[in-house]
Amino acid sequence: MAQFFKATPTKSVKNRILKNVQVEKLDHQGRGIAYFQKKPLFIDGALPGEKLDIQILESKKRYSKGAIKKINQASDLRIESSCPHYSECGGCHLQHLSHQSQLEVKANGLVSLFKRFAKQAPEQLEPAIVDQPWGYRRTARFGLQFDRKTKQLRMGFRRALSNDLIEQTVCPVLLPQLETLIVPLKTLWGGLESKADLGHVELISADQGAVVLLRHLKALSNADINALLAFSNEHQVQFYTQDSHHQLTCLNNNEQLSYQLTEWKCTLNFNATDFLQVNSNVNQQMVAQALNWLSLNKRDVVLDLFCGLGNFTLPIAKQVNKVIGIEGIQKMVDRATDNAALNQIDNAVFHQADLSASDVEKQAWAKEEFNKVLLDPARAGAFECMPFIIKLRPSHIVYVSCDPLTLARDSQLLLDGGYKLEKLGLLDMFPQTMHMESMALFVR
Repeated sequence: MAQFFKATPTKSVKNRILKNVQVEKLDHQGRGIAYFQKKPLFIDGALPGEKLDIQILESKKRYSKGAIKKINQASDLRIESSCPHYSECGGCHLQHLSHQSQLEVKANGLVSLFKRFAKQAPEQLEPAIVDQPWGYRRTARFGLQFDRKTKQLRMGFRRALSNDLIEQTVCPVLLPQLETLIVPLKTLWGGLESKADLGHVELISADQGAVVLLRHLKALSNADINALLAFSNEHQVQFYTQDSHHQLTCLNNNEQLSYQLTEWKCTLNFNATDFLQVNSNVNQQMVAQALNWLSLNKRDVVLDLFCGLGNFTLPIAKQVNKVIGIEGIQKMVDRATDNAALNQIDNAVFHQADLSASDVEKQAWAKEEFNKVLLDPARAGAFECMPFIIKLRPSHIVYVSCDPLTLARDSQLLLDGGYKLEKLGLLDMFPQTMHMESMALFVR
């Protein structure tokens, strides 16, 4: 008779309450780390030295996650948050720390990741690029959820560890001119005939003023369109709608949206659906530092990978012989090309290419001789195109990153390829959150 193995059932620890858990340290995202069952227990909002009652939310083979139920002994570093939604909102993560403490946590995390994944780190980081810790965001996306039982529409960010939305009334990290629109917009949505068929809303600040982009799942009625127009006139905003087929419509004004890179006297046009760096002031400083680290001169031929609208490319063009920008989305390539023409820049050329593809070096543009490279990839990093960059043998490589983990991973390839990590520093693009922007300079 065949015998079958029968696993011994294990008792789940999910939802168990642990008393007086001692927090040992923070990880690079600012989460507290304690230890339970000989594995790390990650706790959002916890600080080193604190003793907490913890509820287990998730238990995996190598780690667990928990939530604070009670603070029995608080850290001296803990402060009161400035936002009434902080305890429930999933948008910000570090408001319980002063801005200076947040910078220290992120700096320590960046160094730790480089030591772990790149096997080295500079003895001292470059001074962080910082600006105001509040009222800085020029873009934000709020969810819209319709409750079919109560017939009420909710607008807000998602709750931590949930798909449910909070009842948003303020957001102190938004630019004030955008924050003041939250409550009036909630009132507007509640009066629409199609409130059950709305997706989400984006707020954007352009040089032309505030912009509202409403995504809807079904066609809007004439009455709803008139309500949106009345709102845009009353609040002096440019109002866009986008349907389920991604068709973008400007309801009023239709003025070209743009922002300035003031030091280089560059105007960059963009559409309401384009990606923008969320922190305008930090972006200006970031571009200046990148160009300084590249040590540009009029003989240089520069390759700008993941170039977007030309945020780095156009300022680079004003200091070099030639720059080529590469972007994966053709519409962004077209926009960058138009921006070069708008600014009367004739030594910047843009191409579309999938930079994660294995045949990048076979592209016609890739056969040019570049002596310097800048790259600003998405969170996934640029692992696939690192061998191509190394083959180019540029003297300087500036890597701008929105994920320190992928930056540290990709850096190992550059270090193995004969490059030295010359400089590394934080860009405080997202104060109050765990998100960390950074910049690294590699030289041969």
